[in-house]
Amino acid sequence: MAPLQLTCSLDSACCTLVTRQLPGGDDGQEPQLETLACLLDGSLRTLLGANGRSGLELGPPQQLPPPVGLRGSPIQDAVYDAFTNRVLISYGGCIGSLTASNALRPVAGHLEEGGVVDGPGPDARLECPSFLCSDGRGGLYFTRGSRGAMGERVVRLQMPTSWRAGAEGGKAAGGDAPGMAGAGAAEQAHVTTLPFRMPSAVQGLAYSPPPSGGSGCGALVIATQTALYRLPLGEGGAVGDAPAPVLWVGREGEMGTTDGPVSEARFCAIWELRLEADGTAWVAEDLHRTTAVRRVAPDGTVTTLARVSGRYRTPIILPNGYLVLCCADHDETDCILALDLGLKSPPLGPTAAAAPAAGPPRRTLHADMGALLDAQPDGTADLTLVVAGRRFPVHRAILIARGDYFKRRLAAETFADGSAAELSLPDTDPAAFALLLRFVYTGAADIPPALAPAVAELADRLLVPELCADAQAAVLSSMSAETVVGSLLWAEQLGGSFSGLLSSLKAWYLEHHEEVLEAAPESVGRLASESPSLLVELMRGLTRSAKRQRIA
Repeated sequence: MAPLQLTCSLDSACCTLVTRQLPGGDDGQEPQLETLACLLDGSLRTLLGANGRSGLELGPPQQLPPPVGLRGSPIQDAVYDAFTNRVLISYGGCIGSLTASNALRPVAGHLEEGGVVDGPGPDARLECPSFLCSDGRGGLYFTRGSRGAMGERVVRLQMPTSWRAGAEGGKAAGGDAPGMAGAGAAEQAHVTTLPFRMPSAVQGLAYSPPPSGGSGCGALVIATQTALYRLPLGEGGAVGDAPAPVLWVGREGEMGTTDGPVSEARFCAIWELRLEADGTAWVAEDLHRTTAVRRVAPDGTVTTLARVSGRYRTPIILPNGYLVLCCADHDETDCILALDLGLKSPPLGPTAAAAPAAGPPRRTLHADMGALLDAQPDGTADLTLVVAGRRFPVHRAILIARGDYFKRRLAAETFADGSAAELSLPDTDPAAFALLLRFVYTGAADIPPALAPAVAELADRLLVPELCADAQAAVLSSMSAETVVGSLLWAEQLGGSFSGLLSSLKAWYLEHHEEVLEAAPESVGRLASESPSLLVELMRGLTRSAKRQRIA
């Protein structure tokens, strides 16, 4: 049965919607939720009915201070930030903070100066920050570039701890909103471009918190046109266990609308996403004159729940549980569309992590295992692995528990030298093996791009598929016009576990073909010489892409 649909007409196109928490009254009233529609004409309107189920309509425009509003720049994107208990907005080349009374303070960037510059808030240049996403811990993530020219880089804005709502002496706790005006360097937000490049333009960002009661700092979910990726996060918003996002669902460059388990599901043209608290993702897909609304379960299973006529984007879950989409087809009447899919009202109130307790930091298994590896030789190792003359003291039980190759190799009944105190691994790069060993002990390894191919091959050979996937992601994230042909030939030769990477590399080449011809024309000649069939396949892909553009 088709879900219930409600339409709310607008005076102007809707850029985004955001729900915020308003303070309770002096008489002890509970805080109230207010959903705002940020319109292209610069107005900010309350979406009445967002907390109930009696219909939706717009309230009158709210007063906004310059340089935003009807007489300034429209709010291009907005997200509620539980860390500051504020709405963070993008306008022009700026990120700003909006209080419950709509006082605006700049946080980073410059209204009239674009560019790509990291650094403290006043010095950073942002160039149309898009897809704002808060982790509730002081980190804001976004891309640089307009929605018509989305970038391939993800940027983090880290706010100082003094901005935390309720922090003693914190700016966010008092009447003043957090911002950079007049603040010292320690009180400013800091902008950093994360050290990876997505294989194609980013189409959406969302934060996935750690499971209830679980440890960790959650993950960033990143959408491209045909795939979803996950990037584990560390303390302070740092990149966590993976040096680059790891493919979660879909296949880069491979278009389709297939539902099903993670291995089979495909996407065609993702137009942003939102996450529920349990990690379920909601994706809007542009199917030309139709929009598909698809649910991605935490295990990666994809289900299409609705197809609606028209082009819609920016899925938002309202307090009443409706999934709302903004009309993106300006040839039609400006409106928002609400679907009743039986969703639960998402949590909103300040859920920022509490201040750490006094005393020594909490010990973790991966940190202790890393310390054990770093302490070698300390007399606890019962096996030495010899790699190109370099000796690695290790613990037999750990290797057996963590990998099928070592489990088989160290079984005395399988290999004659399985019980030996010293084993050799021929034809192995010691630097790559050191990274593999760290991954075996700790479950994480920082893979330099130059070493990523060797690590991927070794992890595949020694049956460590998780590290192989991480290393392949590192190869893809560091791709350039000068290196793509060599990587294509390498992945094609390896086949098997590298078939997914090969598909992603093909998609990267098709998108950057002109750059390759400009920067490395000789590499195309190498491709023709070493793999003419691959060159023919890529040329056919370019032809199909050109036909699709003409039809569009």
